Amino acid sequence: MSIIQQPMKALFSISLIAGLAAWAPVQAAEPATPLARVKPVKELPFPGGKEWPTATEREKIAYLLGILNMAMIEYQFTGPNPKHRTAVEKLVESLDGLSLHQIMETVDAYYQANPDQQQRPIFEVIWFEMVEPKLAASKTK
Repeated sequence: MSIIQQPMKALFSISLIAGLAAWAPVQAAEPATPLARVKPVKELPFPGGKEWPTATEREKIAYLLGILNMAMIEYQFTGPNPKHRTAVEKLVESLDGLSLHQIMETVDAYYQANPDQQQRPIFEVIWFEMVEPKLAASKTK
């Protein structure tokens, strides 16, 4: 270690210790947020066909975004040639180029056209109404 690095290291260490020492009493002196001010979060049921038509656009987009984010994360980790069998690659490739609004509109249209299918899970609708047809079309080419 050079002569210049030793004083810099010591100065950094002293600054860090002083900062932490000053931070702790300030944190202890601040009152915690009272629980009465926190709005309770509405418990969301596992969304299905019964909940989809009454959900707001924001809730629908959030649900779809969650599905697609999880799929993209797994796709990035496994790559185009995963070691283990996965449906994520097919999902990502089939929905590529579609916006969240387009996916939402397809699910909306399905539940409107099939009111007797309210028990069918949303992901199943996405898979069998959007992904499977694209897979079938790509096999015939």
